[in-house]
Amino acid sequence: MQKPFKVAVLGAGDMGKNHIRGWTLAGHEVVSVTDLNPQAAREAAVMMNLDHVTIYQDYREAIADPRVDIVSVALPLVEHAPATILAAEHGKHVFCEKPLASSIEEGIRMREAVEKAGVRFAIGFQRNLAHGVELVKTWAREGKFGRPMVISSDLLQEVRPKRIMHDKFGNQGPVVDTLCHFLLMWQTILEAKPVRIYARGGVYAKGRPEIAHFRELAVDTAVVTVEYDTGDIGTMTISWCLAKDTKMRPRPDRIFGPKGGAEGKFNTFGADAGTEIVLLEGDGEERVPLEQRDLFRIEMELFARAILENKPVPYGFETGLEMLRLSHAVLESIETGKVVELT
Repeated sequence: MQKPFKVAVLGAGDMGKNHIRGWTLAGHEVVSVTDLNPQAAREAAVMMNLDHVTIYQDYREAIADPRVDIVSVALPLVEHAPATILAAEHGKHVFCEKPLASSIEEGIRMREAVEKAGVRFAIGFQRNLAHGVELVKTWAREGKFGRPMVISSDLLQEVRPKRIMHDKFGNQGPVVDTLCHFLLMWQTILEAKPVRIYARGGVYAKGRPEIAHFRELAVDTAVVTVEYDTGDIGTMTISWCLAKDTKMRPRPDRIFGPKGGAEGKFNTFGADAGTEIVLLEGDGEERVPLEQRDLFRIEMELFARAILENKPVPYGFETGLEMLRLSHAVLESIETGKVVELT
């Protein structure tokens, strides 16, 4: 590494803490943490033994700090665009959590601001850097499963503790907030382009008192089918409506074709990370151990290297806009009850 960057982390929630850890382990200096709750910001800094970090409540002050090289955005979705645009206008590189923005139009404005300023931008699709994704992609490419393939995923959770996740005008529910990780994983493994989407779903947590104050709730449950130009299919059940303290658990990811298949947690990390993937070829079975990677450290290292060496970023505006378009196509299919053809 040629030099450590100085980083301003915006947001001190779970994802903000991951950013602080990732940048620190990657050898860079977090110089400030911003959160509306200054105590949360201090605690997040203490977690990594960062004693001399500046605490801000207003991210505009953090962005204006002349020490800062990179702004790391882990704010609620509605703040992604304004924070990114402001950072670009101040000549700062930007690393932003997924989803890209609240709308395609906002995402395009972010891209225009970054390009005008001549700074670098990357979006956080850290799950796609998991060892499981790498393994299964290699097996698919080697023909271990045959073709066509079906890949399926589950994500089943209780009503989210961060209530804004359920706000249609906030983080827009799991279809926008989380499905994007799986849509990208499927494309990566299948090495295929989606051509049509069909989905059914709705607001299944309607009436739950903890989220009753929102003007309009986002779709919290969906069953999604994606068809690819290769004839492959991706399918997912996703929900944030389960009963409190439920013992129900999602199924592991699965992929299969006419020759074989695999099963396990392909793109999880941290406490949820899988330890192995079961590879099934013909009548054979092999348990392949998974490397336990710190995906945030890896993505911060890759972004820093892209800046220093003028290399492509792992995932940028093209990926962010495409995943946002696909997520919105899922919502369109749910709303209309029709298949959405992708152009």
